[in-house]
Formats: sequence, C-alpha cells, structure tokens
Amino acid sequence: MGKALGLILWFLTSPLAAQQLEIHFLNVGQGDAAIVQEGGHTAIIDVGPSGISAYLTTFHIDTIDLVVASHPHADHIGGMPELLRSHVVRFYLDNGIPHTTAIYRRTVDAVRASGAQYLNATSRTITLGAAQLHVLAPPPNTTINNGSVGILMEYGQFRALFTGDSEQDELRYWLTSGAIRHVNVLKVAHHGSPNGTSANWIAATKPQAAVISVGAGNSYGHPSSFVIAAWENAGARVYRTDCDGTVFVVANEDGSFVITTDRAEPNGVVRFRPFAQDSAVSPATPVEAVAPACCRVCSAGKACGNSRIARDRQCHKPAGCACNATP
Repeated sequence: MGKALGLILWFLTSPLAAQQLEIHFLNVGQGDAAIVQEGGHTAIIDVGPSGISAYLTTFHIDTIDLVVASHPHADHIGGMPELLRSHVVRFYLDNGIPHTTAIYRRTVDAVRASGAQYLNATSRTITLGAAQLHVLAPPPNTTINNGSVGILMEYGQFRALFTGDSEQDELRYWLTSGAIRHVNVLKVAHHGSPNGTSANWIAATKPQAAVISVGAGNSYGHPSSFVIAAWENAGARVYRTDCDGTVFVVANEDGSFVITTDRAEPNGVVRFRPFAQDSAVSPATPVEAVAPACCRVCSAGKACGNSRIARDRQCHKPAGCACNATP
C-alpha cells in the first residue's frame, strides 16, 4: 500500500489532477471491496471478508456518503459491521434479499444501529459529487449471486461497471433490459469465474480495462484462464488484485483515465484515451438522495463531517441521524 500511496500523491500533485474521479479496487484477498471518491464525496462498494479500516485510515476517510453491499456473502460484507460502527455512513444500499448467516444478521443489526438511511436496490440513480451511480436492480426471485446489485458509474464521458458475483442469469437479465453500455473500466463478475463472463457480456461492455478481485491461491481456482484470455482477446487490459495488489484508477470527465497498482514499477502508470461514445440512453434519471439534516456533534460544540478534527475531541451522533454537516 505504501508504493500505491506514493503514486497517489504524485497524481494528486501533478498537472493531471483537477477535479477527478478516483476508484481504488482494494486488495482484500478472496473478496471484493472498492472505494470511490469524487469532489470530497465517498462511496464504498463491498468491504471484503475482514474489512478495509486500514485503507480508510490511510485515505483519511471518516464519513462515507454511500455504502453498497452487492450481496450478502461473507467475502463481500465480512467487514461491514465494523465499518458501520467506526464510521459515519449516510446511506446504505443492498439487494434486500435476506440471508441466514451470522455475518448477515450482524450487518443488519449494525445498519439499524448506525443511523444510516437504508436504500433498496431499485432502478435509481444516486449522485456522488459530479458522478452518477446508476443502480442496476437484480432480477426477481433469484439466487444470492444472481441477486447482486450492479452499479454503472458515469463521470462525464467515463464509465465504470461493478457487478458483484453476478452469474449468467443476471448478466442476461441486464443485457435484455438495455441498461448495459460500453464502459472504460469493468470489475469482472464473480472473481473471474467462468459463470460470470459470456461472449455477449464482453461484446456489450467492451471495457478498456478489466479488474479481477481475487485472493492468491484460493480454493475455487479463480480466476479462470479462459476468462482472462476472453477479456484480453476483446482488447481489455486485465488487472488482478492477487498479482497487482490494489488497483488505482484516476478518471477525467472527457473519458481519459490512468491506472497504476501497488506492485507497479516506479512510474508504472498506464494511460487510456477516451473511446468513441455510443448513443444509448442512460438507464435512469439522476435523483440526488438527501440525508436528514443532522450531524455528529463534538463535545466542544463543533460539528464534524468529512474533515478530520482534533484527536482529543470526542464526537457523538444523535440517534437516528446521518452526518450531513460541514465542519
């Protein structure tokens, strides 16, 4: 994480950095976790099997605008109770499909105790600064993996797609709905398993970069060599968290972006040009979610929001409130 942090700082102090979208595909072993930041706003999509607190500390994140749980398997929500206890979360979104596991029950309890506003995964668009997160609702009456929440992220001409552990049934459902467009960056479904990729899916998304979140030496045989070859043959540059570590994307509104990784060589930055845009209509009309007008209150009387406050100050949050304050 140290090398990646150095490269991150280089990006943020270079002429490249104006207002930009940042995506961190985190190296959490056999699981998924991503941090998205734009204009001082933060969204998290899944938190891996054991949490992401070290990353949040490194990036000085104490307030999270939106947390998305793609589906209730432990390799995606294992760290969710800890996250909800330790950070202010304004909105929490999941697929609404109950599960029988202990980690799911602890997560539900933590959501209720946190004061976060709960959102179900209906077809909606959530604004995150200048970015728009289009929620791809899962099909009805389906399995846990095929009930994964999809997120199609748009930032000007740049697009990224997150699909949890979607398998063939859900991919076909989304393709039939017409919601899927060409994207710049795609998180490969189900850790690179063969059941999370198809020829039609590759043709519809046609990413310039494909990221596989996977643990080294996992017992499932992820990722499939055939899946890697299929994405590469379609023109995508494939990144793997087991080989590359955390994958860091910085995107501009014109659709250009750069990628580096934890284990890249010094100055190992890959630059991508914008692709020719298609003419499909966005899947939903943007609607900005509004949090309750309340906030954490410091014992010294100062509101505390996204910015860090003095370490000697103890903050609390009124019951039922989500932080919506500016210090």
